[in-house]
Amino acid sequence: MCRWRRDFSFCDGPGGLRESLYGKHQPFIGAYFPDRAFAEQYATCISGADFTGDRLGGLPIIVTNHRERSAFNLCPYQGDESGLRPVIAYSYDREKILPYRYQVYLDNEEIDVDFAPSHQSAVYSLTFEKEGPAYLVFNSRNGQLQVNGNSVSGYQYIDKKTKVFLYAETNQKPVKAGVLSNGSVNYNETSVEGINAAIALSFGEDVKKLGVRYGISFISEEQAKKNLEREIAAYDVDVVAKIARNDWNDALGKIQVQGGTKDEKTVFYTSLYRCYERPINLSEDGHYYSAFDGKIHEDGGRSFYTDDWIWDTYRATHPLRVLIDNERENDIINSYLLMAEQMGTDWMPTFPEVTGDTRRMNSNHAVATVIDAYRKGLRGFELEKAYIACKKGIEEKTLIPWSAAPAGWLDDFYKE
Repeated sequence: MCRWRRDFSFCDGPGGLRESLYGKHQPFIGAYFPDRAFAEQYATCISGADFTGDRLGGLPIIVTNHRERSAFNLCPYQGDESGLRPVIAYSYDREKILPYRYQVYLDNEEIDVDFAPSHQSAVYSLTFEKEGPAYLVFNSRNGQLQVNGNSVSGYQYIDKKTKVFLYAETNQKPVKAGVLSNGSVNYNETSVEGINAAIALSFGEDVKKLGVRYGISFISEEQAKKNLEREIAAYDVDVVAKIARNDWNDALGKIQVQGGTKDEKTVFYTSLYRCYERPINLSEDGHYYSAFDGKIHEDGGRSFYTDDWIWDTYRATHPLRVLIDNERENDIINSYLLMAEQMGTDWMPTFPEVTGDTRRMNSNHAVATVIDAYRKGLRGFELEKAYIACKKGIEEKTLIPWSAAPAGWLDDFYKE
């Protein structure tokens, strides 16, 4: 059983960002990136350990939806090869969490970790302080990985139909690499598929510092590589973190506060920061994967957003976005209409996620989101099309929560 934890976070506002909530990311990026909260969630899922435990289950690569799932795993290691595992449990210290950077010291392994995210890519800097050969282990919990020189690529299923793809590079070529299975590495194999598919890269005893950069995609491994090449040119965490910090200051700087105490400003900007956690932008070079029909679409120059748990966001987050970012709010509502069409029902979604609409909660809170936006002046979507999707989502779908079934006799009885 997985127990999820939420880290409380603190932002001083523009020019002084502090600790973050959930995964490291940039405003409305294509996926969430990991911090300790999600590393612990991953460890909890793998081991069944309590979420208050003092271990990290490796370093996750990407959080694929709000607080529930992460994909892939990166484990640096130094020492005897027999200690390699698909997922290594780390004790840790000197942790520093920022919205645009994550730093931690893996004290038993004596490895210093520095991480920064871009939009659909990220970079790690790993410093090895012990004696002995240095290794990296990449893991896909349910998928496929292959190694080719200094690159590792592959995919992981995050449900029965949706894959997330990875393309990663190291700044040094490994001395050797192979498939890690049952506590040993087969250096004659360079590709592996299945549950806990793991690739181990050996860098020898002279390597004390490694850079790892990677791109992610919901379209393909080739697109993951393109995303990396578009966003990160080198292995410099400082450069990527500075860009991300500036993006966050631009986003939070849309609202300037006068008066109040420092603590009150901290609470305000932390709350504003959280408004940027969802939904996420899945467009990649003009295309996006939609789990609502399992196909890849052209976005027509308009970003496609998902992972918007509307029951949580319709009261305040959407109305706020109408005021400070109405173009993006138009794109989000248009994404709803595309989802309704792609599902083949024309039902307005309720809990759109990366893996599709999970139909949680009662009623349909996207209805309130649409009419609120329209009454406040947004005209960047087809009102008639939105009305039809809202009406069908209420009348044709059952009112029973957590169900995608059509309305039945119980709904008829309720309406009568």
